[in-house]
Parts: sequence; C-alpha cells; structure tokens
Amino acid sequence: MAARKARLALTSLAVVLGSAFIAAALVLTASIQTTVDDLNGESYAGADVLVRPIEPETRGDRLVREGVSADTLAAVEATDGVGEVTTSVSWMVNAIGDNGKIVGGLSPTIASNWEDESTERELRDGRAPEADGEVAVSAKFVTDSGLGLGDTVTAYSESTDKTEYAIVGVYGYPGGRDSVGGTTEIAFTTAEAQRLVFDGEDAYSMIAVDAAEGTGTGTDELLAALEPVLGAESEALAWEDYNAEMNAETAEATSLIGKFLLGFGLVAVFVSVFLIANTFSIVIAGRLKEIAMMRAIGAGRDQIIRSVLAEALLLGAIASIVGAAVGVAGGGLLTSVVAKMILDAGSSSLTIPPMAILASLAVGIGVTVLSALVPAVRASKIPPVEAMREAVKADKPITALTVTGGIITAVGAGTLALGLTESLGGDTANLAASAIGAGLIFVGVTLLTAWLSKPLVGALGLLWSWSFAGKLGRRNASRNPRRTAVTAAALMIGVTLVTATATLLTSVKASISHYFEDNVKAELFVAGPITASVAPSFDPALMDDIRAVDGVESAVELYYDPSDIDGTEQRVYATSDLEAGIGLYGGEFLEGRAPTLADDEIVMNETAGEQLGVGVGDTVTATFSRGDEAHDFTIVGVLADNESTDGWYVAPAYTDEFYTVRPTSALVDVADGGDVEAVSAAVDDILAAEPEVSVQNHEEYAAQTTVLYDYAILAIQLLLGLAMIVAVIGVVNTLILSVLERTRELGMLRAIGMTRGQTTRMVTVESVTIALFGAVLGIGVGLGLGWALQVALADTGVDVFQIPTALIAGYLAAAVLVGLLAAIAPAVRASKVNVLSAISYE
Repeated sequence: MAARKARLALTSLAVVLGSAFIAAALVLTASIQTTVDDLNGESYAGADVLVRPIEPETRGDRLVREGVSADTLAAVEATDGVGEVTTSVSWMVNAIGDNGKIVGGLSPTIASNWEDESTERELRDGRAPEADGEVAVSAKFVTDSGLGLGDTVTAYSESTDKTEYAIVGVYGYPGGRDSVGGTTEIAFTTAEAQRLVFDGEDAYSMIAVDAAEGTGTGTDELLAALEPVLGAESEALAWEDYNAEMNAETAEATSLIGKFLLGFGLVAVFVSVFLIANTFSIVIAGRLKEIAMMRAIGAGRDQIIRSVLAEALLLGAIASIVGAAVGVAGGGLLTSVVAKMILDAGSSSLTIPPMAILASLAVGIGVTVLSALVPAVRASKIPPVEAMREAVKADKPITALTVTGGIITAVGAGTLALGLTESLGGDTANLAASAIGAGLIFVGVTLLTAWLSKPLVGALGLLWSWSFAGKLGRRNASRNPRRTAVTAAALMIGVTLVTATATLLTSVKASISHYFEDNVKAELFVAGPITASVAPSFDPALMDDIRAVDGVESAVELYYDPSDIDGTEQRVYATSDLEAGIGLYGGEFLEGRAPTLADDEIVMNETAGEQLGVGVGDTVTATFSRGDEAHDFTIVGVLADNESTDGWYVAPAYTDEFYTVRPTSALVDVADGGDVEAVSAAVDDILAAEPEVSVQNHEEYAAQTTVLYDYAILAIQLLLGLAMIVAVIGVVNTLILSVLERTRELGMLRAIGMTRGQTTRMVTVESVTIALFGAVLGIGVGLGLGWALQVALADTGVDVFQIPTALIAGYLAAAVLVGLLAAIAPAVRASKVNVLSAISYE
C-alpha cells in the first residue's frame, strides 16, 4: 500500500463519502431532534401544571380545536394551592400578504393572544394590541408578508370572514430569533383570538398553572387538587409529561427523515462496492508477476488472500475514520443550517450518537473488505509459472456471469409478469410479486452488463470513432468487458433509481392531467394553492355573480369537511347543486337519485358504503368538525367510485358545522361555443376581492395539484447526487488505473508516432463511452422499472405511462460531461508517458 498510495486514493475517497453520508444522516437526525426538544422545552417553561381540553378520538384529525371553558378556568383559579394562572389561545389562520397571496404556505401562520406566555416575546417596535382591530406580528411575518408596522393585514380563520387589522407592534424572541420553529405569527387581543379560534366562545387552548408560593404545594399535590374541578372535558398534566409528549411527537417525524436520508447513504455505499472491487481487481492485475513470484518462493494461497484483505481492512479503516469525522462535521453544519434557516432556533445542539460512529465504521470497513474478497481469492489462484511470462494474461471469460445474469433476469421477468397480470389472487401478493420481479430484473441486468458492454459500447463509440484516436478509445472501452461493466454499473445504479422514480412520478402527474381532460366536464376551476396550511376559501355569495357571467352554462361550489360517520373519519362534501356538481366531475349515480338533498338525507360513493356495510335506505350518524350534535341521515343514493367524487354528500344547511364554513373550490362549465378565456377573465375579476383563490383551466389546475411531485423529483435527484459522485470517482479511478496498467502499450503507441493530443483524445473517448454506456443502460432499466411500477399501480389511478423526456435528455448530457471531466487526469497522465521508460524491459 505504501508503494501504491496514489492508486488507492480515489478508492479511499469513495469509502469516505459513503461513510460520511451515513454518519451525517444519523448525526443530523439526532441533532435536529435535540434542537427541537430544546425548542419544545421553551413552551410553557416554568409552569408546574398544564390544563388542556381532551380532544375527541375522531374529529377531522384534530383540525378543529376544543377549548378549556371559562368555567373551568374559574374553578382552577379558585383551587387551593394554585398561584399564578396564564392562558393561551392559539391555532392556524390565513393571512394575506402585500402580494395578495397567503402568507406561510407549508409553514402555517399561527394566531395567538398577546397575553399568551407559553413562549417569551420581545417587543421590538411599536406596542401591544389593545383593541380587537389591532395586532402585533412576529418579525418573520414581516419578512414573509412584506407588511410592517403601520400597515393593515387581512386575516381570517376557517369559521370567520376576512377582517382587516392594524399592525401596531413587531416582536421577536430571545437570542435574536424572528420566530419559533419557523412559523409566522400574529398576536391578537384575547377576545379576538377566541373569535378566530373558538368562534367567539370564551375558551382557551391551554391554561398554565403555577403552585402558590410558600404553600409547599408540589406538582403531584397540585394535580390531585385540580382533578376534581376539571370534569370530563379537560385534563391536567405535569409540564414534564407535556414536554415528553411533544418530544415524542417530533421524534417520530425526525426519525422518518433520518431513515429517508440513511437510505440514500446506503445507495451510495452500494455503488462504492463496484468501485472498490474494480480497484482491487485492476491493482491485482497490475501485480500479477509480483504475486506469482511470491507464490514461486513459497507463499500459500491463504497468505495471498490475507495480504489482500489486510490491505482492504487498512484502507477501509482509515477511510471510514476520516469519513466518520467528515460526517460528524457535516451533520453538525447541516444542523446549524436547518436550525437557523428552517427552525429559526437561536442555537443548535450537536448530538453525536455512538451509533453514528459505529455504523459509519462498520459499513465502511465491511464494504471495503467484502468488496476485496473476490479479487483476493482470484489473486490467490495465480500460478507461480506466471512469474516467468511476459505475455499479458487473457481476460477471464464472462460466460458464467452472463448465464447467471440471464437466469436471474428471466426469473425476475416471469415473477413481474405474474404480478402485473394479477395471477396470484390477492392485491398484496400481486404487488409483492411485481416488486420482487423488478428487483430481480435489476440485479440480472447488472450481472449482464459485461455481456451488454461489447455491442452497446461499440455502437455508442461509433459516434466519435471517426478518427484514429477515437477508434482506439472505443476499442479500449470494449476490450475488457468485466472492467467496463463494473465501472458502468456504478453509474447505472444511480441513473436507474433516478429514472425509475422520475418516470413513476411523471406518470402520476400525467395520469392526473389525463383524468381531468377525459372525465371532468368543467372547463374552469376556482381554487387556492394546495400548499396552504389552512384551506383557502371564498365568499359563497360570489357564485351568483359567476353564474351570471355571459357564457357560463353552470357553476357549482363545493364545501369540504373531515367528519365522523358511524365512528369513522370520512370525507364529507356539500354543494347547492349536487346533480350538477357530480356531473361536472364526471361522476354518476349507481343507485337512487338526489337532485336536491333534504336535511336528513345523505349520498355516498360505493366503496364508502362497503366500508361501513350500509346501502340505500340505511341510516348513518354523522358529527361534523365544528358540531357537537350528532345527526342521523338516511342514505338515498350511491355514486360510482370516482377519485374526484368519492365521499359523502349532505345538504348545505350543515356547512356552519364544517371545519371550513365557506366553499374551498368551485367548478365552472362554459357553454358550448363559449369563449373560455373571456369567461376566465370575467370570473377572475369577480374574485378580485378573494386573492387567495384564482380561476384556473385544466392544465393550470393539474399543475397546481401535482406541484408536490415536482418537489419530490428534485429532492430525490439531489439526494442521489452522492451516488452519482461516487460513480464518477469510479470512472476516474478505473481510467487512471487502466492508464497505469497500459503504460507499456501507451509507450509503444507514442513510439510509433501517436501524438500527445491523440493520446488525450483516445482516453477521453474511452471515458465518455463508458459514462454514456452506464447512463444509457441506467435509463433503459429505469424506464422499464418505472413502467412496471406504473402498471402495478394502474388500479389506483396511475393509468398513464409517460417518459420524463427532458430529464432523460439531461441525464445523457450529464453523462457526456461526466465522461469529459473524468478523462482529464487520466488523459494528462497518459499523454506524459515517458516513451523509453515505458517500452523498456528489465
């Protein structure tokens, strides 16, 4: 190893990157959790006991807040041993910024009462709100909304109309923070906060209770004293228990993020296996005579194996230690960035779990040693007679590898076919067969890479083999199928995963767009952004104005509520014209008719009825998000299953009890021959006072609905970038070692007249051909896997297969660029070969 430090440097870098990513993922997860725990610890800090409402088990996923009543507050204050009592009123609202759009997006805007002492506020400018029409806002709200002191902000909750408020104060938090956890905030008077959160009811989100000083009352005594006065609608718990509960909730989310990142780290490690194995294979090939001489003077096969594995162990240990250190540093840096840019925490806590170091070392060392095992065994089989030969040993045949790959691919194709043709009975078995078959095909094609390299590399090389140097480069790339295959396979894996994911997500987007085009009869939609934390809504009175627009055939608004029906959470809708609404969405009745629903009638889709075991004429009981009273309904109609119309439908009389008391969307049908653009412009004018919603055509609405898929594709491509970097290192490493191995050959070529420029072009063509081969193979396999996934999910609505053409073109261009960059160092080294030294014999 000491004599060949340069040959192992790039291999070490691959192990460093893989180990570092694993360590960084684990450190980041633990550090973010600690940082979030610290933020959680600031909530109600100093309180002994907290009193909160008991949330129903099913109530719209806890979207609507229950409150602690004023009577309970009075009873708490009158309890012996109770000292200071503070109250908080808090929940999400919508606020409109200076650009007319909703502030916050995925990070919600939180409404609270200024008197809320759950977190410590620092007034930076202005004063506290004193009247119901005044608010103070967080510094982050100022940044995100473009509004500041002296401006007017429009805000509303799901149960209130839009109201304008004067901004009289701007506040922050200790440590120079502009927010807590990255949220934007607005502080109201207590009465106004109660109007927004609890529909004006004198209730509170939380009551913080301190034991009276000098009474000797502890937390346990305080809990025991409060229990009799709380009743069945509220509960008391120690602050420590509340904090532990909050930490447990956030730990679940951070754990998922950590596992997600760890998965991409393992992909990078898997790719590095090819690089390490290839490196040791090439290094051992270059030491052929040396190993044969060792065998000739008495070294046993086990000694050769131990020697090679010792090199791998040392290499893996050094690289893993460096990788663990880099990963810890990177995890700490990422934690600091996340804490500052996303959580807006005053500081971040670096937590280094022992598992981060152990996992990084175990994976790095284990992968390196296992990757070197096959080359080590192959080295031990070199006969001593090789020491007396000058001829180059012929490459090992790829017949066994090809046959094995062919068998695995065939088995995978058969298993995939069974799953896709639903030949195994149950959906779970079919889906499992499809997944297993796709995995086997992936492994089989990887093994077939050597066999595929000759025809494909030869074909790809024709693109630039018009010159003497180009022809040599193409032949160099194809003359050692095993080496080319292993190098290209590392790149193929990353490209396969990215292509398969992008193909599936693109097909999902195309299926949604295709569904709207083929099934939804309405030409225009009224809706707001799906990224808003609180669903955008609009004034239902505007529907009459929309229906009056010249060219509008019909227009139907839609209310939505996550309700409780017979003890299960269900999607419930209401509309003023059920028959028209169902028709515009392309739905149809299977049974019954209900053009106008009576107050005690309800309609459902077929699957919803099967889930609850009910049908036409049966009775169900429903409780809506904001309602305390249960209502009995008779089922009068059954709808065919339709992704856009699935759910339950009641009369609009109940929308006051919905979570969103105003419509969240509307469909507009333009009359035959009508001018869609003119109608769209007219409706847009009507919605001028409702800037958080807009009128959209099919294409715009589908694009808005699928925007999260675009984010997912981008995120996955970025995370798989590490595997791509490792693959690029593999290309560079293979070329450099190949140049070293072919030193005599290069010297001979230079001796008979090849120029430095021709040598550089030869190595560059070889590099680009190998990179392009890996990309083409990865794209092909990725498209195949993407298609299999789309077919397997066809019954769920993903019924359109679409190729991400632009992304694939980008991958091919990136492969050419990778080949060009990877060729720089090897080409320079090859062009500088000393001719006399290269062709001389000892």
